[in-house]
Amino acid sequence: MNMLQTLLSHPVLGPVLPVVWTALCMTVLLSFSGLAFMVGTLEITGVRTKRSAYQKAARQLAVLCLALGWILLICSRIYLFISSESYVPSSFLATVTELSWGVFGFSVIAVSIHFAVWHFFEKHRIWHALLIFLAGANALAGSYAILGCLRLIAATDLPNAALLTLADLFSFTFPSPLFNAIIATLPLAIAMPAAIALVWLAMRRKKDDFGRDYYTTIMKWVARWGFMAWIPVTIVAAVFVYFEVVPLLDAESEITPLTIAMQAARFLPALLVSVFMGCISKSALPMRYKALALLCLFLSMPCAYFVFEDATSFVF
Repeated sequence: MNMLQTLLSHPVLGPVLPVVWTALCMTVLLSFSGLAFMVGTLEITGVRTKRSAYQKAARQLAVLCLALGWILLICSRIYLFISSESYVPSSFLATVTELSWGVFGFSVIAVSIHFAVWHFFEKHRIWHALLIFLAGANALAGSYAILGCLRLIAATDLPNAALLTLADLFSFTFPSPLFNAIIATLPLAIAMPAAIALVWLAMRRKKDDFGRDYYTTIMKWVARWGFMAWIPVTIVAAVFVYFEVVPLLDAESEITPLTIAMQAARFLPALLVSVFMGCISKSALPMRYKALALLCLFLSMPCAYFVFEDATSFVF
């Protein structure tokens, strides 16, 4: 604890560490939500093409989905236990916090059941895929619930918090940070798993030695998923940047370097991830691009952080 306090009091690390930690948590949360859909799609692709490679890949990524889900569930429970003194027990905030954790917990349980009954549904893969799709939908609902809970917690620090109503906190107007968070969450949840899945497949190469052809096929499939999914994310980010910059230009306000850096950090990482995913998907030997896959994972983190930043920002 003393070491953590020392790091947080550092003039450089102090402001950076909370941002990095938040970006990491949001990356894992969105990746978990989208991985369920990727696993289900792989299972259906395996049934359609009658190739066992897609079923093996579905199981590999189901393990990753299961691990991410339980890590999030346990760590969030520990965090809630530590921070429970910051709000009144049995209050509305406490109730919403527990409900959001519960909704997310149901998705983790559904993913666990999906993995546990893998062999029982050997000849009914479509129904098995339906279970993981339902878990993914629940995980998305849990992600939105968690973001809403974080918004409520952030609102308690506002000077006029006692005077604000739920309508004030969740007014859905365009453009606004809340609108950005709501719109960006879904495409990001579909796109985020691609990078972490590529890194996971590279890590499992020696443990699950299914052959070079298998990893070439599956890594190209995942990279193609990422390429197609990151295009909408890039477009959405470009729209957000446009509506941030245009009012400044119309008002002839000075655009500071900090503003340019923030808008670039919102748009450029998404564009680069899309380009890099396209390169990996076109490669004859995608396993050689492990470093590029890891770079895609790091570049996707700012995009995840901006979802949190928008969800906890207020414009009245």
